[in-house]
Amino acid sequence: QMNVLLVAAKRELVEGRMGLLTEAGLHAAIVDVDAFAIHNAFELNYPDAMQGVVGLVNIGHEVTNVNILEEGVPVLTRDLSVGTRRFREDLQREKGLAADDAEKVIQGVTQSADLASYVEARGEEIAVGVERAAAFLATASRSAGGLARVFTTGGGSRIPGLNEALASRLKAPVEPANPIQRLAYKDTAFDAVSVDEVAPLLMLSVGLALRRAA
Repeated sequence: QMNVLLVAAKRELVEGRMGLLTEAGLHAAIVDVDAFAIHNAFELNYPDAMQGVVGLVNIGHEVTNVNILEEGVPVLTRDLSVGTRRFREDLQREKGLAADDAEKVIQGVTQSADLASYVEARGEEIAVGVERAAAFLATASRSAGGLARVFTTGGGSRIPGLNEALASRLKAPVEPANPIQRLAYKDTAFDAVSVDEVAPLLMLSVGLALRRAA
């Protein structure tokens, strides 16, 4: 017997990505799934976090990907239609900020006391999605325990106060993941930026780079 994992994707989505590569003069050796690529990067960098039920939450611009691991194995993924764009639009709509100014606030470049209320509201949406995914796993009798830890990635993981808001709601430790902490890189690679600031943005890229064509 052999366990087989079948992944379905819309043809236009795959062809659109392939078309971009073709226009750039590149050839794709393999097509991967975001959740699996993120898991591969996480597994390499956090070998000691493979026990129990762990949540990987990739907070992107449009979508938040939730990946639930059980004993290090991805068992459930879910996409939430909330991302950093929602945070920015909240500030633009409610506070009359320009897009660039709102972006600086959610990146922590500009301080704003108003951000906390929006972080709490949108953080609640993300937390509910994570809770439902974990609850589905428990209902399926796959695991008796709740979330042991949660790791965030993507641009949203840098929003001031969001990790703390998620931890408060989920009743579990939440921390931004660093996909390059076990990788060797040139000392000059991050001269222009802070490693801690840019690392959460590299999770998907590192996961894709770890793949090998069969």
